[in-house]
Amino acid sequence: MNSICFCNGTTAKLVFAGLLLALFPAAWFPAPVDAAEGDPIAVRLWPGGTVTVEAHWGLSVAVQNAPASPAGSTPASDSDTNAIPPTDATVGLGQAGTYLLRRPANQAKPTWQSVAISDTQTSDVSETPNDIRVNLLGTKAVHLQLDGVHLIVAGPDCDAQTLESIEHIDAVIGSDLQRFAAEDGKSLPTTVRNWISESATAPDSAKVRSQNHNTVAISSLSPESQTKSPAVWWNVSPQPWVMPEAMDKMFVAMEKSCSESQAVFSALTAEQMNFQPANGTHTPRWNVEHMMGRQLQFFSQMYHTADAAIPVMDLNPAQMPPDYRFANPNWSGAEEARQMQRVSEFSRRFAYLLDGYGTDDKVPGSRWPTLGALLKQMERHYSEHTANTQKKFQLPGWPSQN
Repeated sequence: MNSICFCNGTTAKLVFAGLLLALFPAAWFPAPVDAAEGDPIAVRLWPGGTVTVEAHWGLSVAVQNAPASPAGSTPASDSDTNAIPPTDATVGLGQAGTYLLRRPANQAKPTWQSVAISDTQTSDVSETPNDIRVNLLGTKAVHLQLDGVHLIVAGPDCDAQTLESIEHIDAVIGSDLQRFAAEDGKSLPTTVRNWISESATAPDSAKVRSQNHNTVAISSLSPESQTKSPAVWWNVSPQPWVMPEAMDKMFVAMEKSCSESQAVFSALTAEQMNFQPANGTHTPRWNVEHMMGRQLQFFSQMYHTADAAIPVMDLNPAQMPPDYRFANPNWSGAEEARQMQRVSEFSRRFAYLLDGYGTDDKVPGSRWPTLGALLKQMERHYSEHTANTQKKFQLPGWPSQN
């Protein structure tokens, strides 16, 4: 069996759902939510020392070795395979000030604004959970705060005192990080949980992980962030992971189906998304939440098995119409479409954790017989639910476009 989708409330399908609950409880109806949105974060180190940080909400920041002019400006993207992808904001070591990168729900574009920070470290702007706060500390460091995580991009004048001024640091990123070891050259500051650098010799106190690509997943739920275990020293390559051609082809097909679905839902108002058909079938919003939730859950299960820093993320709605409650009733169709896109980007962002597996392999953590079967079903899933939703546009009582 490849899928479970209940698109109407007929008695037959209710009975079928009951049978599936009895036969496949673990596979199809997993444990409650394990993570809040915003986890995990992708930290990437690029040629030349540029660091990019990508949040699950879709916001991203690049930190360059030299000051960006002005802070927050975004450089043009390059077509080169290893070029740094475009980000929402770009800053540089050597600059000063505190900024917020934010995009509230139902707002199409992110904003970048300067904020004043008081002695109690509160800002003069009301911050929301998905904001990225960027503290520019001159040539010492850039301090990024997002989703409960503190990241430090170390500059040439960053020293142990700089790090000690921050109570908890999830990761320090940069070059020549050996300078932070104690005089004996063996121990590191205990407030830092991860050290990320291009290949370098690690102090004896660190747990070394080496990889041939440039991405490290960091989250507030990672074991390193929640325990006093030895810090992890990441030796990374500045080159991104390259997805195998056969796998990439199936990812592209899934992403295309998702994009086509987004185009349909993005045109709907919040009222249309919440439309409840008289025939007892699901609302358009349920269909979006269901499609997004299935893909997010299935991919995060695989990624969590490979790296505990990525939590299992279960945002699936209740299966039957009488039990369903809107997750975000005020979101427009455009915002729900962005949520679908966020999950699409999440799936590709951490796909390096599929390294060593092919489309004909069963991936640990997945209940699907093969990775290819999962990718193919996700491709079909979007088209099926989108087609079912489009039929609702002709039903009595369909709200007009305001």
